[in-house]
Amino acid sequence: MRQFMELQAVFAIVILSGEVPSGLLSDLWGRKKTLLLGSTLKAVSFSLLPLWSSYEGFLFYHLTMGIALSMISGGDVALLYDSYLAADGENSGGAGLLGNAKLAAQMGTAVSALLGGAVVILSYGHLLWANALLSWIPVLLVLGVTELPAGLDRAKKRSKGLKEILSTTLAGDAATRLVFLNLVASGTGGLVMFWTHQKYWQESGVPLAYFGVLLAGYSLIFGLAGRSAALGSARYGRRPLLAAAGALPIIACFGMASFLGWGGILFGTLGQVGRGLGAVLFLEALNKKISSAFRATVISMANLGTRASFSLLGPLVGYGIDAWGLPSILSALGILFSIAFVFLLLPLILRKMALSPADGPRE
Repeated sequence: MRQFMELQAVFAIVILSGEVPSGLLSDLWGRKKTLLLGSTLKAVSFSLLPLWSSYEGFLFYHLTMGIALSMISGGDVALLYDSYLAADGENSGGAGLLGNAKLAAQMGTAVSALLGGAVVILSYGHLLWANALLSWIPVLLVLGVTELPAGLDRAKKRSKGLKEILSTTLAGDAATRLVFLNLVASGTGGLVMFWTHQKYWQESGVPLAYFGVLLAGYSLIFGLAGRSAALGSARYGRRPLLAAAGALPIIACFGMASFLGWGGILFGTLGQVGRGLGAVLFLEALNKKISSAFRATVISMANLGTRASFSLLGPLVGYGIDAWGLPSILSALGILFSIAFVFLLLPLILRKMALSPADGPRE
């Protein structure tokens, strides 16, 4: 776990180092070009992965893949959201759009988990080469994307610097800052738990053959929760859903710590529901509060914060699991998530300006 989390920390550091530069590149040079560059490098990285079998080889893979993902990060959501608004989409429908995107991504994860679990029965080599071939499909898809011409605000951005972007996002408005920080905290918790889940399944005695099935189930729960965020906020208001997004991962951590085994695995699904809701609600709120000129850059900044936080927390979790075991670390994570809820999410829930005009249940 120590070496594994070290690799993930290096991976996170590479991504965070490239997040803001790649976001600026996407806003200025063009989102399609940046996505094409990133998806091509990603495919090359996957194609070389079957050749590595050592810690050093996996380190090289994480370095190249980190650069690739930093190129993709931010620009994909920005291109999707801008295209939606340009097609006369209502700003209030952003949650549904992002929910669909999250569900599509998690459907891909679920299908790949099931197929990967079947292919790996043959060997890891078959799995790696299959993934190497499939990784070129996104390159072809990006080639078919049509990017809209840059709007006036994006054209003006060439005269603006990073300092102004930071000021606009983190200093200009307290509500925007809270949304940004909650997005970072939620993403960090999701990354830590993603890698912890697999160790938890192993400690619970789950056969390796069922890991793919569990990952598929967890992914679908996350995606469906994100997809239901728009419907839930329209029916019940945003405050209850924001509270659920913060409370459910806390309950999941303490439940997993108390009931190691299938009971804890069931509690883990609550965390997926909470993070699925939060991923859509926080990202939609941030997109509403930033202009197209800064969209890719600000989203990349949020991803940078997530990766930076994980690069610190991830290795600590790995060391703690090796030294004190899963129950103690899961309880500690539950306490940490509780602190984040009190100081980051609760002020956002209580702040009327942070929510849309329809912050209460609709008739």
